Amino acid sequence: MVMSGDKVNKNNALEGLKVVECATVIAAPLCGRMLADFGAEVIHVETPVKGDHLRNFGFEVDGINPWWKSYSRNKKLITLNISKSKGQEILFNLLKDADIFIENFRPGRLEDWGISIESLFKINPKLIIVRVSGYGQTGPYSDQPGFGTLMEAMSGFAEMTGEHDGMPTLPQFPLADTCAGFYAALATMFAVYNRDIVGDGKGQVIDVSIWESLFSILGPNALVHNLTGLAPKRMGNRAPTSAPRNTYKTKDNRWLALAGATQTTAIRLFEVIGHPELINDPRFNNNSNRVLNVEELDVYISDWIGKYSLEEVSKILHENAVPVGPVFNIVDIMENAHAKAREMIVEVDDNGLKLPTESVFPKMSRTPGKIKHLGKEMGADNIKIFTDRLGMSEEEINNLKKEGII
Repeated sequence: MVMSGDKVNKNNALEGLKVVECATVIAAPLCGRMLADFGAEVIHVETPVKGDHLRNFGFEVDGINPWWKSYSRNKKLITLNISKSKGQEILFNLLKDADIFIENFRPGRLEDWGISIESLFKINPKLIIVRVSGYGQTGPYSDQPGFGTLMEAMSGFAEMTGEHDGMPTLPQFPLADTCAGFYAALATMFAVYNRDIVGDGKGQVIDVSIWESLFSILGPNALVHNLTGLAPKRMGNRAPTSAPRNTYKTKDNRWLALAGATQTTAIRLFEVIGHPELINDPRFNNNSNRVLNVEELDVYISDWIGKYSLEEVSKILHENAVPVGPVFNIVDIMENAHAKAREMIVEVDDNGLKLPTESVFPKMSRTPGKIKHLGKEMGADNIKIFTDRLGMSEEEINNLKKEGII
């Protein structure tokens, strides 16, 4: 918490905000990373010896784990066993003047260790407690392990993703965890504002379910079903609400995405592809009819796009104000002029190596975020936190190490 007389760097949006994070893998740590990117002090707690599961996520190259480096950037790292009473005592000391406590243990685990919400508020009534779990803190599934893969299936996402005659499709990236991390960060700032500006100065508990996080962004499916009796179905790259909308193959075997749902865009597209008669064709004369007859419509578009290279067709469509974009891979993005201009990817020094990573986002005009460092080695800040912050002696630290507490 920022106290009167504290020196504050006003160039950092969240300068002075203190966060303790007992969380692993992606969803909850992404919340902490977002806060750290904009200036909050985030102390990330790892289990001694074993460390964070994220360190072993995916793969390593020359000792570098890309996921650990990315999701743990800008954080201070300590090792602490909070399942033991001595570890809990240290945790409580850290939480006395903290603003936010982020955790993602299975619901009930903290309580089993003797760490209750009531005990945390007794230590610090202003504490904002962010609890991220698969299914939330309540309900019949709450005590089950919840991973993003399960939520991507159970949310309805997989059922509506993929080719119409194919299997339900899961994303290749942590979509559900990412949604939960963003929601957690957003709700955290709601709670900070309420506590410090419009509320009574007290903290509160934020219950973030990974399942609900992903479900909430999939659109008004419940209302659609109520009104029509229909449920979302797999349509490949098409959409049930707009047409044309698809990816199309070019003459040079590249792919591009096209969006032409608005009437003015559709008219321009029909003229460009040499079929102005489609403008008044009852199958295609408005968006609703185009959706119903999208397979026939895509034949016209695919045939025309297939006659040109990606560069040629992009130029023609851009000149005629038809929204189109190439299907990029990471190499394309890293070499793209606009991505470079926006600094979407930046190089960060990491122990003498220049490593590319996704930049801080969103971009703020007066208080932009920044990357101070990537994820560090285990216990990198033990001495700084335990000695300088908590006043522990070298002997105390050594004894706690022997006991497996730090």
